[in-house]
Amino acid sequence: VFAGASAMPIYVAQDKGFFAKEGLTVNVTATPSSGFQMSNLINGKFDIAGTASDNMIAYQEGQGTAPVQGPVDLIMVMGGSSTELALMAQPSIKTIGELKGKQFALDSLSTGYAFVLRKMLQKNGLQPTDYEFVAVGGTRERLEALKEGKMAAALVSEPFTTQAKNAGYSFLGEAVSSVGPYLASVQITNRAWAKQNEAAMVGYLRALVNAIDWLYEEKNTDEAVKILAAKVKISEAVARPSVIGVTKGQAALAPKGALDVEGLRTVLAVREEFSDAKKKMGPPEKYYDLSYYNKALGK
Repeated sequence: VFAGASAMPIYVAQDKGFFAKEGLTVNVTATPSSGFQMSNLINGKFDIAGTASDNMIAYQEGQGTAPVQGPVDLIMVMGGSSTELALMAQPSIKTIGELKGKQFALDSLSTGYAFVLRKMLQKNGLQPTDYEFVAVGGTRERLEALKEGKMAAALVSEPFTTQAKNAGYSFLGEAVSSVGPYLASVQITNRAWAKQNEAAMVGYLRALVNAIDWLYEEKNTDEAVKILAAKVKISEAVARPSVIGVTKGQAALAPKGALDVEGLRTVLAVREEFSDAKKKMGPPEKYYDLSYYNKALGK
């Protein structure tokens, strides 16, 4: 998983015993980048990944940036949330126009949210030749690159957005709003693994649904803040806005982790527009199998 608010259902399922209730021992690895995560998932080191839907689509379509072994047959098995992606810049930079000729810190040059940022910059008058994207890793790594002065700007998500704002970096806007409804975080796996481990797959998803239900109960907010702060090693003050955002606002988790098909259509349209491959994407149902999720819900 990418450390942060999008992984809250997994953190809660661990700490509150929802995985244990299903007879599962889940070992969670915080990934430094999508390349590390996706290549290790495809190569069998990891069984499941919590990731951006566009990462899965990119590797499924042969457009990933990291080398993989053998055929790729990935599926989304559960939805998650849209996301809040803040464009943060050095304190001296106050407008997007001032980023012309500058470098941006991203996870990857052509997966995840790179194309969402391109759309945002395009809407603000900047063309791809006006700036440079640099792959530095996940949100934590991107914020570090900003703090070290290596990059002019970076896309970050909670709780790192709050950290960046508190440190005085300039907030230049929210990227996902520039593309419309967008399916960000999802649970994915190899199709063959899910088929061979159906009971574990269903139990894992049921635990996440229970964790999301738990997060939606306001009485649990304070405990959820403590869980996120401990997992990501941040203060509770920084963690609180992230936890509140998990159930309220643009980046909220879908109730019970439902998969937003319309949001997935947006992901596909943005990739189709900006990918160098210029390949027709879709249809959406090509990328997901909700049979395990439906069994987890008792359908």
